[in-house]
Amino acid sequence: MVIKIGRAQESLPQITEILQKGGVVALPTDTVYGLAVDGTNRDAVKKLFGVKQRKDKPFTFFIPRGEMKKYAVVVKRRIIDFFVPGPLTVVMRKRAGVSLPFIEDRIGVRIPQHDFVIQLLNAFGKPLAVTSANISGAPTLTSPYDIVEHFTQVELVVDGGVLYSMPSTVLDLTTTPPTVMRKGLVPVLGIEKVYGRKVMLKGSLKFNVLFVCSGNTCRSPMAEGIFRTLIERKYYEAKSAGTIAIGGLPAAHYAKQVVKEYAGSIHHHQTTSLDKEIVDWADLILVMEYKHYETVLEISPGAVVKTFLLREYKRKTKYNEVPDPVGRDLLAYRHAAIKMYPTLKRAAKDIEGRFRRRR
Repeated sequence: MVIKIGRAQESLPQITEILQKGGVVALPTDTVYGLAVDGTNRDAVKKLFGVKQRKDKPFTFFIPRGEMKKYAVVVKRRIIDFFVPGPLTVVMRKRAGVSLPFIEDRIGVRIPQHDFVIQLLNAFGKPLAVTSANISGAPTLTSPYDIVEHFTQVELVVDGGVLYSMPSTVLDLTTTPPTVMRKGLVPVLGIEKVYGRKVMLKGSLKFNVLFVCSGNTCRSPMAEGIFRTLIERKYYEAKSAGTIAIGGLPAAHYAKQVVKEYAGSIHHHQTTSLDKEIVDWADLILVMEYKHYETVLEISPGAVVKTFLLREYKRKTKYNEVPDPVGRDLLAYRHAAIKMYPTLKRAAKDIEGRFRRRR
């Protein structure tokens, strides 16, 4: 059964009845569709494991805001107060004496910034165990009718339209500093801005760095190539792009020569045009000129928290641009590299610090 989101509020009694009887419901959220069951019903949660084809990884719990303290030991309130409700899943200690199926000492809690979901949580009054609408390891389904087709066990789907989005960010608040367990819609640097200091990243993750210039033949590939010589490969992914780039061109000859002087190589570089996909991919975006900064924010206004003029990153200077060497001699390319190098070194050290916990 599919119910349009416009009729969902009047259907709340029907939806809550299905959940109370142990049924599975598909819900739209502020990120992707989720499959939900009564999180206090062991048989229902066990059924969800079967639907998901997952063996042991616990589900996230959607909990009414007023009930969060009942189930979890709430810490680092600044983060919770800022991001919840929203696309952030926070992992906290489960409160002693509270029993939830298949949950031992820690619980992942999320409240989507979605009016219907909040109404449902308040009406149901109990935690929902929720997982993304996909078979474990497969792409998340974006359409309510795809969910109907692929999941015959789902008794009701609330149709919120087609949802294309990154998943929620998962942040473990039981560690100090907090640890990002899954990257998602809330940027790492956005969390750090609210928290007031660096957070850690799970060891299996990588920190994504994007360098941006105009044509992607000179400054940004040089920055990428030099940066790669300054940091261990296990910590990062790096890309570069141009705001007016024509795709598929090689790096400029002098750019290749300068990177070689820094013990790097960009001989296999091909130009890439800046787009929303690569902006969303990045955890940190370093641009050469203010016009590049403006272009990034035109593509994705939400990228403001992770986008910086390269020479201003972690410095107090303003409007400090990297000069464009295109069409000039080798000395101009070397001069550009010299201008970039201190920040590249600083960024590399900064990124490594998100993986190496202080003792």
